[in-house]
Amino acid sequence: MIPAPQDFQNHALLLIGHGSRDAEAITEYNHFAGTLAGRLQLPVYPCFLEFADPPIAEGIRACVEAGARQVVALPLFLGPAGHQKNDVPAILNWAKAQWPQVQFKYGVPLGAQPQIISVLAQRTEEAIATSRADIPAAETALLVVGRGSRDPDSNSEVHKIARLLWEGRHYGWVETAFYSLTTPAVPAALERCLRLGARRVVVLPYLLFTGAICQRMGDQARAVQADHPDVEILVAEHLSEHPEVIEAVVYRYQEVLAGTASMTCDLCKYRHRLAGFENEHGLAQVSDHHHGLRGVPHSHSHTHPHSHGQGYEQALETLLPTRYQNGLEASPIPMAAAPLKYDSEGQVAWDEIWADFCDLALAGGPAHRGELLEPVLPGAVGANPQRYEQVLAELERGIHLVTGLPVVRSQTPGWIGLECDSEQMALWLLRAIVVENVSVRREGKTLFLPAGPDFRLEDEIKNVITVVAKTHHYWSEHIVALND
Repeated sequence: MIPAPQDFQNHALLLIGHGSRDAEAITEYNHFAGTLAGRLQLPVYPCFLEFADPPIAEGIRACVEAGARQVVALPLFLGPAGHQKNDVPAILNWAKAQWPQVQFKYGVPLGAQPQIISVLAQRTEEAIATSRADIPAAETALLVVGRGSRDPDSNSEVHKIARLLWEGRHYGWVETAFYSLTTPAVPAALERCLRLGARRVVVLPYLLFTGAICQRMGDQARAVQADHPDVEILVAEHLSEHPEVIEAVVYRYQEVLAGTASMTCDLCKYRHRLAGFENEHGLAQVSDHHHGLRGVPHSHSHTHPHSHGQGYEQALETLLPTRYQNGLEASPIPMAAAPLKYDSEGQVAWDEIWADFCDLALAGGPAHRGELLEPVLPGAVGANPQRYEQVLAELERGIHLVTGLPVVRSQTPGWIGLECDSEQMALWLLRAIVVENVSVRREGKTLFLPAGPDFRLEDEIKNVITVVAKTHHYWSEHIVALND
């Protein structure tokens, strides 16, 4: 049930978007929030993960200062990416500690709701209505294009929506593509449609708002069209402020109030309630990995005991720090990606993210990126010096928090330096960092790591700081101790 207007001072909706550098996208988003406020007859506070103001922490503060005693946080995302699982719950946990008198509840992404599928179908018909060609529906393919994510849950949502869009409709078939981070890319997917015999392809941006990604999707489609003038490639409008999209958000809000919001993990075949953003133990279950979830009691975790000979155990004892010796077992399960934590000022508390830096070093799992994180070109730095300065400042703050070592600015744009205690330390860290798929170079006892204006807090910035935390800890508590 939606609260009555007289309850304005008690209820607030925090609408969380990805954020964009595109002014038109931010204007569209804020207008969407205003329309939603009118529909719900509730105050709606828009905020963003990155690239735009206000950030989530400031949005929460605005809700509280306005007198709200119940804040419903809705991620205005189309799929369950890592932001929704990790970063947002971490900020809400920080908010709970800051304002214990306020009840915070957390919703789930929009997902493949019937209203969203209906809008995509309408966008398809609108695009075809602009065509001058008489092409049968059976020779028309639809291409649903998502943003792309490193999270398979998020990518699978695009495939799900494509299948549901195709079911019961008269188009030839529906394909999927992604703008970045995964495949297939838009040009390759369009070429596939044409090879399969499509005379018309309707490109459907699976995006809520306009912006650079939306525009570049269209540019990619038009480039393929130029190479294939004998077929028709139409680009539909993004979802935007369609009334049915508004109703999809209203439905998610009502779910939270009714206590029925839930998120399904098909890989682990379990379903847990999002009572706000906590489980029944009062701990946030947030993880990019589907096993060894943080917040799950030890009795629920997966264990794989192994038996080794005495010589192996003795050799292992010499490598482990004191806390892991004498029978205290280090988990063989790679750690999940840790969610961000925030201090009382709303800044990332880099030195508090990991329960134990030794756990991070020993069970940190594979490299933190699927591809090499490289420095940007000097031209990219010159094109956005203000954002580059912000990235450098956050890297400098985070690296110092997790190492305690001096951080220096590089004379060459695109790098930030970590001053090691010795050349021996710098050489060891360099080799260890390279294995983690992060570019690094050395000048004497100073290591330089990549930095760029497009680095994002929860991605590239976090990757650099994580790899420094992991390798520095292993050096200081394992390698140095072994040589003493």
